[in-house]
Amino acid sequence: MYCENKNRILDLYFLEGSEDERTEVTEHMKNCESCRKYLESLKDTMNLLSELKEEEPAKDLFSNILSEVSVLVPQPSKKKPGVDLIPVLQIAFGEVFLFSLIYFIKIQIALLPFWNMIEKNWIIQSLGDTGVSVALVLIAGSFITLAMAPVLLMESDRKNSFN
Repeated sequence: MYCENKNRILDLYFLEGSEDERTEVTEHMKNCESCRKYLESLKDTMNLLSELKEEEPAKDLFSNILSEVSVLVPQPSKKKPGVDLIPVLQIAFGEVFLFSLIYFIKIQIALLPFWNMIEKNWIIQSLGDTGVSVALVLIAGSFITLAMAPVLLMESDRKNSFN
C-alpha cells in the first residue's frame, strides 16, 4: 500500500526535518503498517551498506578501460563533385509556393468588396493587382522574419556557446 509519508520518513531518517515533523511522522507510524515496514527496510538497507568495506580501485584500472574503448576520430567526408540536388529542389519548391501564394492573393484581392474603391489610387494602378499581391507577400514575409529573429538569435547563441 502506498502512503504519502514515505518520502517524509526518508527525509527524517537522514535528519532533514524539524522536531515537529519527526513527532508527527512517529505518531503516524503507530497506525500505518506500510510506513513501519518501509522504515524497517530502510534500516536494513543502511545496515547492509555499512557492512561493505571500501576498496581501492586497481592502479591501472583507468588505463585498462581506455585501452578497451576505441576512440574514433571523424574523417572529413569525401564529397562528390557536382551540384547537390536537395537545395536546388528546395529553392524550386519555394519559388513555386511563392508564385502560387501571390496568384492566390491576387485572386482574393480582386474579390474584395472595397477593391473597386482603392483600385483608383495611383499607387495601386501603377502596381496592379499582381504588384499589390507581391507587396503583401513581401510585407508579410518581413513581419514573419522579424517575429522569428529573436528565436533564431537565441538558437545561434546556444550553438555558439557549445563551440
